Amino acid sequence: MINNNKKFLRKAFKEKRSKINLTQYKYLCKCIYNNLIKLKIWDKEFFHIYLSNDSKKEVSTNDIVSLLIKKNKKVIVPKICDEQLIHFELDLNTEFIINKLGIREPITDVEFDKSLIEIIIVPLLVFDRKGQRVGYGGGYYDKFMSDVPNNVVKIGLSLFEPVEEINDIYANDIKLNFVITPSKIHSFN
Repeated sequence: MINNNKKFLRKAFKEKRSKINLTQYKYLCKCIYNNLIKLKIWDKEFFHIYLSNDSKKEVSTNDIVSLLIKKNKKVIVPKICDEQLIHFELDLNTEFIINKLGIREPITDVEFDKSLIEIIIVPLLVFDRKGQRVGYGGGYYDKFMSDVPNNVVKIGLSLFEPVEEINDIYANDIKLNFVITPSKIHSFN
């Protein structure tokens, strides 16, 4: 049996992701986008979404952000501050800096009320058939998702299909409702 602990999976899937060529990466991201737009979430108003680090081949969220703005949705993005995520509304005039992790963050100081958020689109490296995810190990999203109402829909975006099971899941690990891959929508409701 493979040792599917988070540390092993994190390393293995970072490596697997780094081997995807640019053409394939763009194609996979487009397929994920096309599957995401089939999800029945577009009646919601407040969408929290990560800003992808395309150089690290995170699933690109650029087209999703553009679509949300076009649909006049409230787009909320995270910023890391004192080991936690704080949240800011994005608009067409928002300017960004690149943080120490290589992630775009908005230059603004008007924090958004996270209790209004209805949908959270979460970064991940790998997920399992139960809806558990392996992120980058900072715990930022698990802390954030544990502090929002239960009815908030949590959606992961993954370049890869699920592994059978992540062995070291803890009580503070938050399960996803959906994960969108290039081939399908995985539902864990």
